[in-house]
Amino acid sequence: MTGAIPGKKISVERAEQAVRMFTDGYSCAQSLLGSFGPGEGLERDLALKVASPLGGGISRTDGPCGAATGALLVLGLVFGPTDPDDDEGHERIRTLTREFLRRYQERKGSTMCTDILGHNLSLPGVAEKVNEEELSKEPCPRAVRDAGEILLELLQGEGR
Repeated sequence: MTGAIPGKKISVERAEQAVRMFTDGYSCAQSLLGSFGPGEGLERDLALKVASPLGGGISRTDGPCGAATGALLVLGLVFGPTDPDDDEGHERIRTLTREFLRRYQERKGSTMCTDILGHNLSLPGVAEKVNEEELSKEPCPRAVRDAGEILLELLQGEGR
C-alpha cells in the first residue's frame, strides 16, 4: 500500500512554507495544516482554526508534538475515509498514521512536544521562559520541517 495521490505532484515548497508560517508566529500544527490543507481543498482560515488547539503539545498540556498532529490532520484530510463501512479506508489511514509516527519518532527520538522542545510547556512559567529566551527557535522549525518532509514522502508514496 502506498500513500501516493494518483496523478498529483506534491511540492517540497509546502514543507518550506510550513516552516515560514511557524517562524511568522503560527503554531506548529497550524503551520502544517495551513500549508498543506489549501492544496487539498481545505480553506486556509479553516485549516488554521482546526489546528489551533494542537500546537505546543496540545495547548501546552505536555501532549504530542503539534507538528506531528498537524501532519496527521493532513493525512486524514487526504486519505481519511468518509464512509463508516469503508474498512479498507480505515485500515489505510491507520497504516499511514502509524508509518508517519514511526518515521517521526525515528527522526526526532520522540513524538512528544516536551521531549522535542526540551521544556515542558504545561509547567507554570515555562512557556513564558521559552518565549522570552526564544528556546523554540531551533527545535520547533526543525520539527515542522521534519514533519513536512515525512508527510511529503507519504503523500508521494516514496520510501514505502
